[in-house]
Amino acid sequence: MKGSKGLLVRKQEGDTMTIHCSTSLPDQENLSVYMRLRKEILLLYFHQETEKLTLHERFKLRLTTNGTLNKMDITITNLTTEDSGAFWCVYSVYKKNKIEKTEGEGAVLLVVNDEECDQNDASSGLGMSWYLVLVSAVTAGSVLLLSLLILFIWVIPRVSTTVKSVCVPTLKNTAVYYRILQ
Repeated sequence: MKGSKGLLVRKQEGDTMTIHCSTSLPDQENLSVYMRLRKEILLLYFHQETEKLTLHERFKLRLTTNGTLNKMDITITNLTTEDSGAFWCVYSVYKKNKIEKTEGEGAVLLVVNDEECDQNDASSGLGMSWYLVLVSAVTAGSVLLLSLLILFIWVIPRVSTTVKSVCVPTLKNTAVYYRILQ
Protein backbone atom coordinates (compact mmCIF):
# COMPACT_ATOMS: atom_id res chain seq x y z
CA MET A 1 0.00 0.00 0.00
CA LYS A 2 1.27 3.46 -0.76
CA GLY A 3 1.04 6.12 1.94
CA SER A 4 -1.28 9.08 1.94
CA LYS A 5 -1.17 12.54 3.39
CA GLY A 6 -2.89 12.80 6.76
CA LEU A 7 -5.00 15.58 8.19
CA LEU A 8 -5.93 16.34 11.81
CA VAL A 9 -9.51 17.56 12.19
CA ARG A 10 -10.93 18.87 15.48
CA LYS A 11 -14.72 19.01 15.73
CA GLN A 12 -17.40 19.43 18.38
CA GLU A 13 -20.27 17.05 19.06
CA GLY A 14 -23.04 17.59 16.54
CA ASP A 15 -20.68 18.96 13.83
CA THR A 16 -20.21 17.55 10.32
CA MET A 17 -17.01 16.18 8.76
CA THR A 18 -16.20 15.28 5.14
CA ILE A 19 -13.53 12.78 4.09
CA HIS A 20 -12.24 13.33 0.54
CA CYS A 21 -11.16 9.95 -0.92
CA SER A 22 -9.33 9.98 -4.24
CA THR A 23 -6.97 7.93 -6.35
CA SER A 24 -5.16 8.51 -9.63
CA LEU A 25 -5.31 4.81 -10.55
CA PRO A 26 -7.94 4.40 -13.32
CA ASP A 27 -8.79 0.70 -12.99
CA GLN A 28 -10.08 0.54 -9.40
CA GLU A 29 -13.29 -1.40 -8.76
CA ASN A 30 -14.06 -0.89 -5.06
CA LEU A 31 -13.68 1.71 -2.33
CA SER A 32 -13.53 0.84 1.35
CA VAL A 33 -13.33 3.46 4.09
CA TYR A 34 -12.04 2.27 7.44
CA MET A 35 -12.13 3.83 10.89
CA ARG A 36 -10.09 2.90 13.91
CA LEU A 37 -9.98 4.05 17.50
CA ARG A 38 -10.09 0.94 19.66
CA LYS A 39 -10.79 -1.57 16.89
CA GLU A 40 -10.93 -1.33 13.11
CA ILE A 41 -14.36 -0.77 11.57
CA LEU A 42 -15.33 -0.95 7.89
CA LEU A 43 -17.26 2.32 7.64
CA LEU A 44 -18.39 1.90 4.06
CA TYR A 45 -17.86 -0.33 1.04
CA PHE A 46 -18.70 0.84 -2.49
CA HIS A 47 -18.64 -1.52 -5.49
CA GLN A 48 -18.44 0.49 -8.72
CA GLU A 49 -19.94 -2.04 -11.15
CA THR A 50 -23.14 -2.61 -9.16
CA GLU A 51 -23.04 0.85 -7.52
CA LYS A 52 -23.88 -0.91 -4.26
CA LEU A 53 -23.03 1.06 -1.13
CA THR A 54 -22.79 -0.80 2.18
CA LEU A 55 -22.60 1.25 5.39
CA HIS A 56 -21.69 0.28 8.95
CA GLU A 57 -24.79 0.12 11.15
CA ARG A 58 -23.55 2.94 13.39
CA PHE A 59 -23.33 5.38 10.46
CA LYS A 60 -26.36 4.40 8.31
CA LEU A 61 -28.44 7.48 9.21
CA ARG A 62 -25.52 9.92 9.42
CA LEU A 63 -23.38 9.20 6.35
CA THR A 64 -23.78 10.44 2.78
CA THR A 65 -21.56 10.14 -0.30
CA ASN A 66 -21.02 12.36 -3.29
CA GLY A 67 -18.92 11.83 -6.44
CA THR A 68 -17.47 8.92 -8.36
CA LEU A 69 -15.36 6.01 -7.16
CA ASN A 70 -12.02 7.69 -7.99
CA LYS A 71 -13.02 10.94 -6.27
CA MET A 72 -15.64 10.47 -3.56
CA ASP A 73 -16.61 12.71 -0.64
CA ILE A 74 -17.95 10.94 2.45
CA THR A 75 -19.82 13.23 4.85
CA ILE A 76 -20.63 12.21 8.42
CA THR A 77 -23.19 14.37 10.25
CA ASN A 78 -24.05 14.72 13.93
CA LEU A 79 -20.58 13.68 15.15
CA THR A 80 -20.19 12.10 18.57
CA THR A 81 -17.11 11.52 20.75
CA GLU A 82 -17.27 7.84 19.69
CA ASP A 83 -16.54 9.00 16.13
CA SER A 84 -13.02 10.11 17.14
CA GLY A 85 -10.31 8.09 15.43
CA ALA A 86 -8.35 7.57 12.26
CA PHE A 87 -10.20 7.30 8.94
CA TRP A 88 -8.60 6.14 5.68
CA CYS A 89 -9.60 5.15 2.15
CA VAL A 90 -8.58 1.89 0.47
CA TYR A 91 -9.15 1.20 -3.23
CA SER A 92 -9.09 -2.34 -4.58
CA VAL A 93 -9.18 -4.21 -7.85
CA TYR A 94 -9.39 -7.94 -8.60
CA LYS A 95 -6.43 -8.98 -10.82
CA LYS A 96 -4.93 -12.37 -11.61
CA ASN A 97 -6.99 -14.23 -9.00
CA LYS A 98 -6.08 -11.87 -6.17
CA ILE A 99 -7.22 -8.53 -4.79
CA GLU A 100 -4.76 -5.66 -5.08
CA LYS A 101 -5.31 -2.93 -2.50
CA THR A 102 -4.04 0.64 -2.66
CA GLU A 103 -4.44 3.26 0.03
CA GLY A 104 -6.01 6.35 -1.48
CA GLU A 105 -5.60 9.99 -0.58
CA GLY A 106 -7.82 11.28 2.20
CA ALA A 107 -6.58 9.96 5.54
CA VAL A 108 -8.05 11.89 8.47
CA LEU A 109 -7.49 11.82 12.22
CA LEU A 110 -10.72 13.09 13.77
CA VAL A 111 -10.93 14.36 17.34
CA VAL A 112 -14.43 15.13 18.60
CA ASN A 113 -14.62 17.10 21.85
CA ASP A 114 -17.78 17.12 23.93
CA GLU A 115 -17.07 20.65 25.19
CA GLU A 116 -15.54 23.85 23.82
CA CYS A 117 -11.78 24.19 24.20
CA ASP A 118 -10.71 27.10 26.42
CA GLN A 119 -7.72 28.89 24.87
CA ASN A 120 -6.33 29.72 28.35
CA ASP A 121 -6.66 26.16 29.53
CA ALA A 122 -3.43 24.24 30.21
CA SER A 123 -4.63 21.48 27.85
CA SER A 124 -4.38 23.93 24.95
CA GLY A 125 -0.60 23.88 25.29
CA LEU A 126 -0.35 27.46 26.57
CA GLY A 127 0.52 26.35 30.11
CA MET A 128 3.20 24.03 28.79
CA SER A 129 4.83 26.77 26.71
CA TRP A 130 5.14 29.05 29.76
CA TYR A 131 6.69 26.16 31.65
CA LEU A 132 9.23 25.64 28.86
CA VAL A 133 10.08 29.37 28.83
CA LEU A 134 10.66 29.28 32.59
CA VAL A 135 12.86 26.18 32.39
CA SER A 136 14.84 27.71 29.51
CA ALA A 137 15.40 30.96 31.43
CA VAL A 138 16.59 29.11 34.56
CA THR A 139 18.91 26.96 32.44
CA ALA A 140 20.37 29.98 30.63
CA GLY A 141 20.93 31.81 33.94
CA SER A 142 22.66 28.76 35.44
CA VAL A 143 24.98 28.47 32.43
CA LEU A 144 25.83 32.20 32.69
CA LEU A 145 26.61 31.95 36.42
CA LEU A 146 28.75 28.85 35.87
CA SER A 147 30.66 30.61 33.08
CA LEU A 148 31.35 33.65 35.31
CA LEU A 149 32.46 31.40 38.15
CA ILE A 150 34.93 29.60 35.88
CA LEU A 151 36.16 32.95 34.58
CA PHE A 152 36.87 34.37 38.06
CA ILE A 153 38.29 31.22 39.64
CA TRP A 154 40.37 29.73 36.86
CA VAL A 155 40.99 32.10 33.94
CA ILE A 156 41.72 35.46 35.65
CA PRO A 157 44.35 34.13 38.14
CA ARG A 158 46.21 32.35 35.31
CA VAL A 159 46.17 35.43 33.09
CA SER A 160 47.41 37.71 35.87
CA THR A 161 50.26 35.30 36.70
CA THR A 162 51.28 35.23 33.03
CA VAL A 163 51.15 39.04 32.73
CA LYS A 164 53.29 39.52 35.86
CA SER A 165 55.98 37.17 34.60
CA VAL A 166 56.13 38.91 31.21
CA CYS A 167 55.94 42.56 32.32
CA VAL A 168 58.02 42.68 35.50
CA PRO A 169 61.70 42.31 34.78
CA THR A 170 63.72 40.46 37.33
CA LEU A 171 66.80 41.92 38.99
CA LYS A 172 68.97 39.38 37.25
CA ASN A 173 67.77 40.50 33.81
CA THR A 174 68.36 44.16 34.70
CA ALA A 175 71.95 43.45 35.63
CA VAL A 176 72.53 41.65 32.35
CA TYR A 177 71.12 44.58 30.36
CA TYR A 178 73.25 46.99 32.35
CA ARG A 179 76.44 45.04 31.58
CA ILE A 180 75.59 44.82 27.89
CA LEU A 181 75.03 48.53 27.67
CA GLN A 182 78.43 49.37 29.24
